[in-house]
Amino acid sequence: MEEFLTLRFTQIRPEYLKVIIFIFSFIKCTFLLAITVKSVRWFSNKIVCQIKNKIDSQERLQQIITLKIIIVHAFEAFIFTVYIISILFLIGIDVRPILATAGVLGVAIGFGSKKLVEDVISGLIILLEGQIRVGDYVEIGDIKGNVEKITLPLVTVRTIDTGALCFVRCGYIDTIVNHTMHYSYSFFAFDVAYDSDVEHVFNVIKKSFNLLLENEEYKKLVLSEIEIFGLDEFRESSLCIKCRVKTQPKGQWIIRRAFNKIIKEQFEKENIEIPFNHLVVVNKA
Repeated sequence: MEEFLTLRFTQIRPEYLKVIIFIFSFIKCTFLLAITVKSVRWFSNKIVCQIKNKIDSQERLQQIITLKIIIVHAFEAFIFTVYIISILFLIGIDVRPILATAGVLGVAIGFGSKKLVEDVISGLIILLEGQIRVGDYVEIGDIKGNVEKITLPLVTVRTIDTGALCFVRCGYIDTIVNHTMHYSYSFFAFDVAYDSDVEHVFNVIKKSFNLLLENEEYKKLVLSEIEIFGLDEFRESSLCIKCRVKTQPKGQWIIRRAFNKIIKEQFEKENIEIPFNHLVVVNKA
């Protein structure tokens, strides 16, 4: 059988034989590329899953996931570069002059790409310090939204109002407001009528907060008892009572909406008036 195959291959014209060898080599390189990428992703996900079982801090876990994405993307870029060089070598192109030219060109670009270097260094500092992570709700300049992706030169943010995808260069970031780092606060300002019993209002607010905690989903998001700051301000037609609740990151909006609903129901039951502007039309005829 081996003699037959050898005889058949020797009968193939040299140019056809080169094409067949190239096709087989191309398939082998592509297969190795796919296997390597799949293996790296599987291995990184496996490590993150093991770390997830040992870490209770959601913030630390998000930071690890962000670093994993950066490392995997960098490794995939390196593997893809090796793949392209291998294909060029199979075609018969001498890659040494290309690599030498790329090295010189890289040095030239490095001297002229000051902004790119600033972006990379700033992105590295942001990642190492854990200032933002994938999934955080942040404000960067006039942009407000959820962080979808972080690379060394860019931070990708999806705005919550229009869903627009914004690409922010790390070198241009001066101030980052992270609303989901460690914990958050739900802040409340309730206006009541001037004739309201303030102490009674305080008690109703505490009762409403206890009703909120009866829901297990909301209770998981709350980190402390409600803080009632007291009568904060005398407004034009109402008394302003302010308070706040410490919550899990990203839990402040859920707690705010749920607690406002309970407060509205309890104020109505206790006949506590919530002042609002009235339009009075007087007919003199």
